[in-house]
Amino acid sequence: MIFKWKLIMRENSEMFDLWAKPPVDLYIKIYLFNITNAEAFLAGREKMNLQQLGPYVYKELFTHENVTFNANDTISTFPRHPLVWQEDLSEGNKEDDPVVMINIAMLAISHLTADRNIFVRLSLNSLFTTLKSEPIVRMTAKEFMFGYNTKLTSLGNTFMPNWIYFDKVGLIDRMYDFNNDYETFYTGKTDTSLSGLYATYMGNTDLPNWPEKHCSNIELASDGSKFRSFIKPNDTLKFFRKSMCRPINLIRADNDIVTKGSLQGYRYRFEDNAFDNGRYNIKNKCFCRKGYCQPIGLLDVSDCYYGFPISLSLPHFMDSDPGLRTNVTGLQSSREKHSSEFIVQPQSGLPLSLTAKIQINLHFKNMRAFRQLQAFSYQTIPTLWFDITMPQLPNDLDFLFSMYLNVLPYLEPIVFWSCSIIGFTLVFYAITRATLRMSNLTHPTHISDNNRYTKANLFNSQNGVYKSCEMQKIEGKEKSRLLSNETYDRNESNNKYCEKKEDSNRTRSSYILDLEPALSSSDCGSNTGNSSNDEGNESDTATLTISRNSSSSSCMLGMQTIISLDSSSGYDTSIAES
Repeated sequence: MIFKWKLIMRENSEMFDLWAKPPVDLYIKIYLFNITNAEAFLAGREKMNLQQLGPYVYKELFTHENVTFNANDTISTFPRHPLVWQEDLSEGNKEDDPVVMINIAMLAISHLTADRNIFVRLSLNSLFTTLKSEPIVRMTAKEFMFGYNTKLTSLGNTFMPNWIYFDKVGLIDRMYDFNNDYETFYTGKTDTSLSGLYATYMGNTDLPNWPEKHCSNIELASDGSKFRSFIKPNDTLKFFRKSMCRPINLIRADNDIVTKGSLQGYRYRFEDNAFDNGRYNIKNKCFCRKGYCQPIGLLDVSDCYYGFPISLSLPHFMDSDPGLRTNVTGLQSSREKHSSEFIVQPQSGLPLSLTAKIQINLHFKNMRAFRQLQAFSYQTIPTLWFDITMPQLPNDLDFLFSMYLNVLPYLEPIVFWSCSIIGFTLVFYAITRATLRMSNLTHPTHISDNNRYTKANLFNSQNGVYKSCEMQKIEGKEKSRLLSNETYDRNESNNKYCEKKEDSNRTRSSYILDLEPALSSSDCGSNTGNSSNDEGNESDTATLTISRNSSSSSCMLGMQTIISLDSSSGYDTSIAES
C-alpha cells in the first residue's frame, strides 16, 4: 500500500521529483562514419569506405519543465534534453577532431527536388556551381553533430523560414530539437501502474507522421524515465523518443532475472524485425511512405526531419537487408556491441540500466539529375550511430528503492503478525482481568473474621430484606476497597453508628425478655411442651417463636420454630432447626 501510494505523481511528491528531474547519469555516445576515399567514390571507381570514429560522449540533462497538473489525472510538460560534453569518457576523442562527411544540406535539397521539372533542377545545379558546394566536405566532429554554416542553409532560412527555420545543419542538433514540444503523462491516480507513461504527444495520442494506429499510437509508451509498473513476465513494453519518430515495442529477451546493484529486473530488447516495413509483419506496412517501402531494416523518418531523406536502422545495418552492407565497406555488425537492452525493475517500472542504439542514414533514390551527385543514386549512406545509455542507478536511488522493494515486503508480514499478536494478547488480558474482578465482587473466595458475621446475619434477615447497616456488613471489605479515601472514612463513621444501633437493639431485646417471664423460662423443654397445648386451637395463624436463654448453655444459640396449622386440615407438622 505504501509503495502504490508512492508511485502516484503528486506535486512535490517523491515520485514526481524523480520523474521531473531524474537523478541519473544518462549519456549519449556518438560514433561518426568518416569517409576515407571521397574522390574515388565520387568518381565512381570505388564503393564508399567508412571508418568509425568515437565515441564522442555527452551527458544528457533530462528534465520535465513547466509542469501543469490537469483535471483528468494527467500532467503536461515541456521536455528539455541539454547535452554537456564529457571529455574524460570520450576515450581520447576531441570535439575538434577533423572528419570527412557528406554535405547534408546539399544532398537533402537535391533529394527533395530530384523529381521536379527540369527548370528547377537546372536552377539548382547552377546554384551549386555558383556557391562551390561539394557533396563531401571536411569539418570538425562537433560541426557535423551540432551544425555547420553553409550558404545553402542560409538561403533556405531566408526564403523558406517555415521549413528551414535554423541557420545550420547538424544531425544531433536536429535530433535534440525539443523547442515548442509538449507532452502529457499519466499521474497514476486512477491506475498506479500507468504513472509516468505517455497520454499524448503534442496534444494527440497518435503521431501525425503515420497513417495507422499500429505505427502512430504512443499512448502508454515510456520516454525512458519510467516504464509500466507491476509488469508481468510476458508483458510487452513500449518505448518512444522523438528522435526515433515512432514508438517501438520492447519484448523480454529471456527468463533470466538480472541483478543491478541491490535490485533485480527483467531484460528487454527491441522486438524482432523492429524496422520491418511489412515483409514479416503485414501491420508494419504503415511505415512505408506513399506506397514505397525501403529495404528491410530501414525506417523512413523523413517527415520528422524537415523532409530530409533520413532513415533509421540498427548500428552497422545489423538485422537489415544484406544489400545495404554491400554498397559500402568498413561496416561490421556485432550483436554484442550493437544490440539495445533495457533492464527494468518489474514492480516499479524503474529502468535499472538501459542502452538504446540507433543508426542515422541518408537514403537516396535517383540522383542522376545532378551531375555532382550521380554516385549517390540508390545508395544508403551511414552517417553516425548513437547509444543513449544509463549504466546503472545512482547509489542513493538504488538504496531508496531497495528499501521499498526488498525490505518492505518482508517487513509487512512481520509488522502485521506482531500487531495482531499484541492486539489479541491485550484483548485476552482485558477480558481475563474483568472476569476475575467481577468474580471477586459476586463470589468472594476468602472469608475474613468480619465476613463471618455477615454470613451469620443471613439467617437473621427477615423476609429477605436487609437494612442499610446489614448491607454494609455484607459488602465488607470488597466495597470498601473500591471506594476513595474520603468515601471510605464516611462509611467507617456509618459503620460505627450501625454498631451502636445494634448494641442498643440488643439491650432493648434483653429488657423485653425480662418483662416476659414466659419467654425467659430457663427450661428449654417447657417450650416444647407448650406446643402441644396449642394443638387444640383453631387458629389459622402460624407463630414463630425465637427463644434465647442466657443462663442455659445448651439453648444459648438455639432456635426453635413451631408451626401450627388448622387441625381440620389434617396436617400437623413440627420443624425444628438448631
